[in-house]
Amino acid sequence: MATPESSDWIMIEKEVDETGHGQTGLAVDAELDLCFICDCTGSMGQYIKAAQENIQSIVTKISGHGAKVRFGLISYRDHPPQDSTFVTQCHPFTENLETMRQYVDTMRANGGGDGPEAVTAALFEALSLPWRPNATKICVLIADAPPHGLEPSGDGFPNGDPDGRDPLEILRDMATLGITVYTVGCEPALGAYHFARDFLCNVAEVTGGQAVALSSAAMLADVIINGSAEEIGLSKLQRQVEEEVLKVQTEARSAGHNISTEASVTAAVASLQARGLTSVQMETDGRMTNTTKPCWGNVLEKKSLAKVKEELGKFAATVPSAEILPSCLRSARLPGPSMPRGYAGASAPPVLSGLSAPTSAKTNLLKTDLISGEQVSRIVQRAQCQNRLL
Repeated sequence: MATPESSDWIMIEKEVDETGHGQTGLAVDAELDLCFICDCTGSMGQYIKAAQENIQSIVTKISGHGAKVRFGLISYRDHPPQDSTFVTQCHPFTENLETMRQYVDTMRANGGGDGPEAVTAALFEALSLPWRPNATKICVLIADAPPHGLEPSGDGFPNGDPDGRDPLEILRDMATLGITVYTVGCEPALGAYHFARDFLCNVAEVTGGQAVALSSAAMLADVIINGSAEEIGLSKLQRQVEEEVLKVQTEARSAGHNISTEASVTAAVASLQARGLTSVQMETDGRMTNTTKPCWGNVLEKKSLAKVKEELGKFAATVPSAEILPSCLRSARLPGPSMPRGYAGASAPPVLSGLSAPTSAKTNLLKTDLISGEQVSRIVQRAQCQNRLL
């Protein structure tokens, strides 16, 4: 396990030299704005307790390595009448470690009502934070339930966020501002929904982040620390990667060829790797996969959640449902504390994402290797969202 005290972390503090070789990362002058978005409903009890301990450790470790770091926290539950306590609680960015500890200590697991939660409201609060223009901007969404307006049943707001906001539009706005979202799916509860895993995958895909499944919060610190290291490193390679992709596209078009984005990325990766360009990379065995990706489209298609839900319904109609109940419902047909509200007992619907249940992360390491095709693709997507590349 890589920690900030390890040699891998020390390596990422080196700057890229003029030839583009070497490694980048948490340089002394780097800025990082890091916001935690955490579900605080009743089903997150044990997770919140562990997350509180880990988040405080994260704050200490990241703050102690030279970067100019600000931390924020957004807690969320649900809209009334599903929950009468609060929808969101927004704690603004702070550089003060003790203030962040106080933020974290406010989190309590309670309430929630139906299965889906106020994820959309929480994302909107995150988008609205005063992000520093030149900072690496990261959100970490910790959730075990989808937003309203996605699931085919068990949703108190089946038409979506009662305030009329669309989470996919919010995510596109976040991508435009350069906010990267890492999603942490809390298993096994997440897998008891039809499309919750795929939603969290889409959140990461749209914003250029990564989606990781955890069965406990024990590895939460590794996801956040290692993911932050990778993102800061990539932000310092961004211009170099964009220039290489643009060079590939310009040369192809000068030769009369119409080159696709995918082909541009492939060619750029080959060139960058041939020059020995390395990057910091978070390596985990808990990465989630979007099993219904065609229904979501790509970031440039600008689909609404309602449109995606319609396409997911058509997709679901083509999938046999008899054998795909999630494991928590196969073993018992009675409500239990690990089952999401709204999906307990014999009336629970079949769960499509149960076809490819992710392996919850057992390892999360920080490594240095040649820059990967996946990293270049993420950089290019961000550049497209910010109108720097076609």
